[in-house]
Amino acid sequence: MEVDVPISVAYNCYSDREAIPEWMPFISTVKILEDKPDLSRWSLKYKAFGQNIEYSWLARNMQPTPNQKIHWRSLEGLPNRGAVRFFPKGPSSCIIEALKPFLENLLAEGLERSATFAKSYSAETPK
Repeated sequence: MEVDVPISVAYNCYSDREAIPEWMPFISTVKILEDKPDLSRWSLKYKAFGQNIEYSWLARNMQPTPNQKIHWRSLEGLPNRGAVRFFPKGPSSCIIEALKPFLENLLAEGLERSATFAKSYSAETPK
């Protein structure tokens, strides 16, 4: 997906894991563990087939490549792993690509919402 913000803004937006529920509607909470900042506890909630579905998991945030790649894998709970890559498109836009995402359809919706969130995040955050 092409996003009309600089790659650093898109990367920082996605790196702010605790803000992800603001733009990814099926993620209800993300909490970074205070004593282990490479770990985060995630909760997912969505409605399907007339039922509320809830999952949670503990994820290890793997060593990122700044402005290029963020990746993770679950350690317990809902099994998942994935990566998000960032590619420069120009000085004020970039491409965000999800690789091997869990719940791919839901992640695609989240990416679309992240583009909108990144624009407001950019306006509120000093560069």
